[in-house]
Amino acid sequence: MTKSKIVSADEAVAEIRDGARVALGGWIFNSQPMALVRALIRKGARDLHLIPAPGSIAPDMLIGAGCAASTVCVFISFEQFGLAPHFRRQAESGALKVYDLDGPGIAGGLRAGICDLPYMPVPDLGTDLPKFAPEHYWPLPSKPGERKMLAVAAVKPDVCLLHAQQADEHGNVQHLGPPFFDAMIAQASRRVIVSVDRIVSSDTIRRCNHLTKLPSAMVDAVVEAPFGAHPTASPSLYRSDDAHLKEYVKSSASAETFGGYLDRYVRTASPAAYLDAVGGSRLAGLAVSETNLK
Repeated sequence: MTKSKIVSADEAVAEIRDGARVALGGWIFNSQPMALVRALIRKGARDLHLIPAPGSIAPDMLIGAGCAASTVCVFISFEQFGLAPHFRRQAESGALKVYDLDGPGIAGGLRAGICDLPYMPVPDLGTDLPKFAPEHYWPLPSKPGERKMLAVAAVKPDVCLLHAQQADEHGNVQHLGPPFFDAMIAQASRRVIVSVDRIVSSDTIRRCNHLTKLPSAMVDAVVEAPFGAHPTASPSLYRSDDAHLKEYVKSSASAETFGGYLDRYVRTASPAAYLDAVGGSRLAGLAVSETNLK
């Protein structure tokens, strides 16, 4: 019998060293691994090199809390709520080193990492990315008449933090909605940590095996974290919390107000205390009834 892979959030991130390359899954306001991000901030992580899929509050909070030295990203955005406040501020000041990648660049880099190759060829779309990110893009030789190609450097995270809806104790992880880049990120990473909203039986996993995107062999640790993606959505279970996202953006206006936000929701808050701080009535109002388990 496979040993249980269930650990607490703090235990899951305990071995993430300062200076590690940390990938973040999800997509903008969906399935951001927020319970794990808050645990990493409580740990006092420093000098991390972030590799987020197109994200929002997860990478921005790590940047604002002083945990990040650089990021390789397509974009970090708060969409209808404006620009990502800490990402923008530190990128403009030079405190955060930013390596710009486009969609083909991040996907190609992950594929190279998965295949243990130094680079992956992608079409040259005529951008200035090879000029501004020469560490990640360089031209490949071509014959006259052939399509111009670029090499994109392999992306190999030391660890990735993901959020899904359910898993069993052995680490078979199921997404009840889109998996986004999560499977690719997991395959390219040396260590895979996944938070889930609920732990289910292995019988449930077998009955709905088409939902298993990350089998046990790919997963190192599972954290049971109800509402673990909050304030972003967990598809099929709950919607994003727009009011809390607005509160985060407002609190990020100054170091003092952001420190207050971290004190209330992150630094002194266990996962259960975080849910109490948000409020049960608000969380209940985010729940949805759709399911694709039929």
